[in-house]
Amino acid sequence: MQKIPVNLAKPGMKLAKPVANDRGIVLCGTGAELTEEMITRLSDMGVKRITVEGHPVDTGDPEKTLSQQIRELDARFKKVEGDPLMGRIKDIFLERLKERAKEA
Repeated sequence: MQKIPVNLAKPGMKLAKPVANDRGIVLCGTGAELTEEMITRLSDMGVKRITVEGHPVDTGDPEKTLSQQIRELDARFKKVEGDPLMGRIKDIFLERLKERAKEA
């Protein structure tokens, strides 16, 4: 799955996550196949980014390895190492990173 700017979306791409507006109202559901009209509508509604299946767009940014992502996560939580709640939140993020690595 890849998060891309709406202006790079192409007809035929499928949504990997639902698209919601700023009030949380779902505009398009997971699995919806994008059409030119749908892309235009989403853009007109102010949607900036969508998550699509696969990695159909070369954004020019190299994909980060799992170890790079873990190092970044450790750095972000460095200041709150002794906080048990923040430790649990970090663990949740770590679990999700590992799940995503398995999916790829």
